[in-house]
Amino acid sequence: MSTMILNSLAAAGAAIGIAFTSVPSPDDAYEGRAVTRLSENQAASHALHVFMRADRDMDQTLNVDEFAALSIVTAELAHLNGFIAIDNGGAVRTIALPVAAPMALSSTEHMRIDAVARHTFYAFAGEDSRLDGAEYVHLQKVVFEQADLNGNGALVKKELDIFAQRQAQLSTGV
Repeated sequence: MSTMILNSLAAAGAAIGIAFTSVPSPDDAYEGRAVTRLSENQAASHALHVFMRADRDMDQTLNVDEFAALSIVTAELAHLNGFIAIDNGGAVRTIALPVAAPMALSSTEHMRIDAVARHTFYAFAGEDSRLDGAEYVHLQKVVFEQADLNGNGALVKKELDIFAQRQAQLSTGV
């Protein structure tokens, strides 16, 4: 396994450890905060918040390692919690995963998510091999649009399931 992948996995593992110990159970902290409708603007706002937190060196771009680590951490937390969290300026709400996920990702799943993330990164990063905020929000807009089955600019019910599954990098086919 390459050093780059090992470093990404180590960073992801450390972030998960910190985040997992600080995340209350969904029954406590997130009760009554389930998302029933997610607009394209809300999803874009969430994407921008995620981008800012993921930019660890604060250079206003993500490199491939930051993006891969973000993808792994997002998936791991979703699997551990059973939901994805949507942050719109501090108001955190949840979207439950549509299927039961294992409690933690296997090393094989880490490698799969890392490989997919790196491929996705280069598809959206442009010629500079960096992903700026606008490019990251665009990538998330594409994910949103793929889940918006009726194209009305809002996700509900089954569309939220698809969105959550894609954010969590579940490998089952919805």
